[in-house]
This record gives sequence, C-alpha cells and structure tokens, in this order.
Amino acid sequence: MSTKNYLMHIAYDGRDFYGYQYQLDQRTVQGEIEKVLSYLFKGTISTKASGRTDAGVHAMGQVVGFRGPEIMDISRLSYVLGRFLPQDIKINEICYSNLHPRFDALGKTYIYRCSYEDNLFLRPYALIIKKKLDLGAIEEAALCLEGEHDFYNFSNRRVAEGPTRRNLYRIKIEEEDKGFTVEFTGDGFLYKMVRIIMAYLLKVGHGKIDPKRTNEIILQKDRKYTREVAPPQGLYLEKVFYDKKELKKHLLG
Repeated sequence: MSTKNYLMHIAYDGRDFYGYQYQLDQRTVQGEIEKVLSYLFKGTISTKASGRTDAGVHAMGQVVGFRGPEIMDISRLSYVLGRFLPQDIKINEICYSNLHPRFDALGKTYIYRCSYEDNLFLRPYALIIKKKLDLGAIEEAALCLEGEHDFYNFSNRRVAEGPTRRNLYRIKIEEEDKGFTVEFTGDGFLYKMVRIIMAYLLKVGHGKIDPKRTNEIILQKDRKYTREVAPPQGLYLEKVFYDKKELKKHLLG
C-alpha cells in the first residue's frame, strides 16, 4: 500500500476546544483529528498545522498536513472523515500535497469581529461592545502598525519563537450595520499577537490612547500600553496563503 502526503483545509468552532494543539486530558482540535485519522488509517497518525489557535478561537481556513497510506479514493476520504469528525470540525478540502503547512506558508489572514448588538447567539462568535468606537482613530493607529516592525510589545513572547520581527502586510477595518470587522494579514504572527493588537486598537477606539503615539509605543521595550489581550471568541483564522499571486490578489482586494 503506497504512502502519501495529505493536506487538509479545515474549519472549526473553537468554543468547546482547549485550543488547537494537542494537550493531555484536554479536548483539542488536533487531538480530535488525530484520533479519527488513527482510527481510519489503523495506525498512529501525527499531524502538522499552519499554526496554533488558542482556546475559544475559531478557524475558517486552518491547514493541516499528515502522512499516511492510500486507503481509499481521496474524494471518498473527505466524505468519510466528515462522517467521523465531531460536528464542530469540518473538512473543507483534502488533497495530496508535499507542502508543509507551516514552513511553506507565505502569509496568513485573521479576522476579528466586533458587534454593537448584544445578540445571545453572537456572543460565542464576536466581541460585544456597548459603545460605538472611533473607527477613524483605529484606522490611524492601524496604519502605523502596518509594515515590518519588531512586535515585541504586541506579543506574549515565548522563547521558542525566537526573533519578534514580523511583517504586517495590511490591517483592514470594515464597518458593518451593527459592528465592524478588523482583518489582519501578515507573513506570520507571534503568540497572541493579533489579540494584543486588537486590544490596543480597542483602547484607541475608546479614546484611551492617542493613535499618534503608536509609532512610539512600537519602539518602546515596555508593555505598559499592550498588556491586555482581546477575548478569543471574536478571532478567526481565515486563510493561509501558499501562492504569491493569490496573496497579492488578496492584498489588492
């Protein structure tokens, strides 16, 4: 039986997971996926993902790779996996590919959703905000954060991550009828980086920080203004890019 490299594009509702990465005695996305794969392939299957998401964070386009035997037609495998996986994980696509989900990624897009409407059914999927924010001030601060910077002040730094310099290609704010969405696209993100930036932008929007101070705050090695982390439920991993043209098209859109 031949062995193949598989690549899956998946979505998941992060509410009932203790994050993406496997943890002993905790329900995680990786744990659920590997349990099903190991059952279907009749042997231990280890997976690699484009990155981790924290407890409560959702994904529309997480990418997961693994190596295993060719046990059935690829289109049928997608169907069978969908039958065995829990309801809060969905296979969007599965194919054969030698791409490494993490190391071959050229960029990622996360979105953060905020709502001014305290709808019971939105609470697990958006940050509910009672007071309208100054989106002009948020956009001004966001422009300062775009580009290549040392984002040390905007991460809960982990030693294993190494350097804290990243290129944040674009922050796009889209106003909606009852709220707004902030889209972050970059070459990579540090631990909790998006949620820390989002908490900072919310402070700016509430008038607690002058957006003109953003460049100064980026350069300081002091987290006085960036200690807070936005709640997880508003955050989604939307897409991982492996093609330069696709990434460029997204940034021009």
